[in-house]
Amino acid sequence: MNCKLILVVTLMAVCLTANAVTLYVPDDYSTIQAAIDATVDGDSVVIDPGEWEGFYVVGGANDLTILGSGAFTDDPTIVHECTLNPIGSAVWIEKVSGWELADFAVDQDNPASASGFELWDTQDFWVHHIDVIEVAHPGSHGIILDGTDNTLVEKCLVRGANYDVVTCWYGGNSNVTFRNLTISANGNGIINRATVNNWEISNCLVYDCGDTGVEIHYWSSSYDIQYNNSWGNSGSEYQGFSPDTTNISEDPDLLSSVGVTGWEGFMLLLSSPCIDAGDPGLPLDPDGTISDIGCFYYDQNNPMGSLTVTVEPVEPPVVIPPEGGTFDYTASITCDTTNYAFFDAWVEFTLPNSVVVGPKFMRSDNLLAPGDSVGRDLSLHVSAFAMSGTYELTLLTGMYPDTIYVSDSFTFEKSGVDALSGGNEPAYAVLSGWDESEYIELPVNSVSVAQDISLGSHPNPFNPHTSLSFTLPASGRTSLKIFDLAGRTVATLLDREMQAGSHSVQFDGSQLASGVYLAVLNNSKSTAVQRILLMK
Repeated sequence: MNCKLILVVTLMAVCLTANAVTLYVPDDYSTIQAAIDATVDGDSVVIDPGEWEGFYVVGGANDLTILGSGAFTDDPTIVHECTLNPIGSAVWIEKVSGWELADFAVDQDNPASASGFELWDTQDFWVHHIDVIEVAHPGSHGIILDGTDNTLVEKCLVRGANYDVVTCWYGGNSNVTFRNLTISANGNGIINRATVNNWEISNCLVYDCGDTGVEIHYWSSSYDIQYNNSWGNSGSEYQGFSPDTTNISEDPDLLSSVGVTGWEGFMLLLSSPCIDAGDPGLPLDPDGTISDIGCFYYDQNNPMGSLTVTVEPVEPPVVIPPEGGTFDYTASITCDTTNYAFFDAWVEFTLPNSVVVGPKFMRSDNLLAPGDSVGRDLSLHVSAFAMSGTYELTLLTGMYPDTIYVSDSFTFEKSGVDALSGGNEPAYAVLSGWDESEYIELPVNSVSVAQDISLGSHPNPFNPHTSLSFTLPASGRTSLKIFDLAGRTVATLLDREMQAGSHSVQFDGSQLASGVYLAVLNNSKSTAVQRILLMK
């Protein structure tokens, strides 16, 4: 007889599952409330992105799945005040069991209404990936549980509430788990107002709240509070119990600290103490590491988005005339879609005599979201008596001065004055266009009027790269070629019009055999030869 009863119940459950349907808002029903009212046990409701009136449930179908189209996205599903609810809460669910609710935001912006998200006399609920943006009522709550049994609330962000942000209310609750919540609002962070039997709080970040962080306000028969971070709250960080060493109180170091707003501001920076500080007994984060504290994990497989840097003159090639001049150029930095990028950006100049001047135009602690970019229209003025020759302007990104991530550069020429002069005349450049101007002192032009052609190399011997530096006493057609000892040309490094002054080019001998080669510099006036030794 018992076997027959078990078989009948099993068959009924299979039939219910087989007959379950998914109802879509607004394709099938114009409101969330209408869709839920039409459900039977085991159904699902899927809600499009956009803004919707909330829902009020007292009894009805069990084992429902209510899914938005995402809470943490640029186009979320947002639930507002429910006018059917006598006290106006956005989500009120009572006297049902077996529900899953996920992937939507709650924005209860009517100050005359009550709370954001409320469960009353429910059993076997799973609530996850909910963003409680705002609950405007002065006595409001973010998430309330009252008379519930077997409830898991995880991976939620609660940033709006004015009384108890996440609370187990006066009706008493059993078997409650709060896991991987991020809480930052005006009221108490996590608190119980009545007995909770079997209460677990783990991997939760509670910070910058208007009262206590985590508080056992009433005695609970059994609780497990571990691996949390409560920091910067107006009241006690932990109250009503003695936190063990797995519970910390440290600045969480979030993206909001560098100016990011919205839900993304609650994500972790690489330096956050919440990374790998969660319960090692819980499932690993998606990147395969120990679970992090808070709603959002830090992806250690993609610790920073890759940057692309572009800097180029508006009208190349750039030749500054003897009397000096100004040219425009553009700079852009783009982050790929893998992760945020946190970096410094600066400019360096390589002068004709190979001296590097920088950093200039330093911009520290920049942050780009995945897929974002920043661009600037800039200009550079070079004075008349600045050293003539080839300059290189480089835009670099990294963590100055220790690390360079990626850079880009371009060269420009400065023509020399006609006579040996300079004297007390200033030699300088001025960078402009990134919200300010920066003056850069340069060597004077006296080096650009050497009376004889000259050529040198460094290093020499080399393997396989060397820099060939030369000085031209006058402008004109110039060539620089590499010959082997049999007189064959093995490389032509340049053959074009060049301005008088100091210049340098790079020679790569990686395709040549070891041995002695001749670098021959020739212009219309004279020739210079430099023996160079390639040693591999």
